[in-house]
Amino acid sequence: MHKKNISLLAGSFALLIVFMSGCSSLDTVKKAAGLKDPAVSIAGMNISTLSAEGMTLQFTLDVDNPNPIPLNLAGFDYQLMLDGKQLMAGEQRDKVKIKAGGNSQVKVPVSLKFSDLSQLVSGAASKENLDYELKTAALMDLPVVGVKKIPASKKGTFPVPKAPDISLTGIDIKKLSLTGAKVVVGASIDNPNSFGIDINKLAYNLAINGKQWAKSDIEKTISLDGKGSNQLSIPLELNFLEMGSSLYQTLTQGKGMNYDLTGDMKFDAGHPLLKDVGAPFSKTGIVGSGR
Repeated sequence: MHKKNISLLAGSFALLIVFMSGCSSLDTVKKAAGLKDPAVSIAGMNISTLSAEGMTLQFTLDVDNPNPIPLNLAGFDYQLMLDGKQLMAGEQRDKVKIKAGGNSQVKVPVSLKFSDLSQLVSGAASKENLDYELKTAALMDLPVVGVKKIPASKKGTFPVPKAPDISLTGIDIKKLSLTGAKVVVGASIDNPNSFGIDINKLAYNLAINGKQWAKSDIEKTISLDGKGSNQLSIPLELNFLEMGSSLYQTLTQGKGMNYDLTGDMKFDAGHPLLKDVGAPFSKTGIVGSGR
């Protein structure tokens, strides 16, 4: 018979003896069953998404299960402190199976609004870093014993980042005919943070006067210094037959045009919590054209 099965049978037999003797100690029950408490730690925390309204924090629970059988994580409670003040507290009750005899990691997303942060910590918006403490209690569902809370905590420095800002600067008409036009759309990306960032991916959708002009991705890395900016040139070919004849008049009149620029970017920064951060954006404004 397999050693694992022998161990489980021995544990079950020991449990039977414990119950027959009327012993109610949980420690005695665990010992009789050969069960050991899992070790729970917070392996890390990072900012996964960032917008003008707030961010999503994602922390990773590391659960070490020394037992020869898989266990169930019945959920967890959490509490986030910033500068010694409680910013948020909550619970999650999603069940996760923890593999036997090894480590399992569980990703935990937590949403944070900048408005809540400003109410909690005076002048938080102008600060670059805040001290944080993350406390959690994993609810481990142990066979026979039941649910047991296993606490873990982590302290560190929490950055207060701002999302990069992108806007259109102008439309340069390179070639114009009765059926179409070749234009270059200028855009500016500004970094409001004191630290530099690298934008590794930028996907955008551009509409002018309610008509979609472009939908594409920019895969090249765009580096921005702290408080710096970078200019983008987006070449486009416009077909008046497909987009409507009024577009010809719009371009030639030289008047301001309403634009709607939406999309998402991914960026990295020097801080360990700011790696592969997603930053969705939505910007409207007026842009002019010229030759």
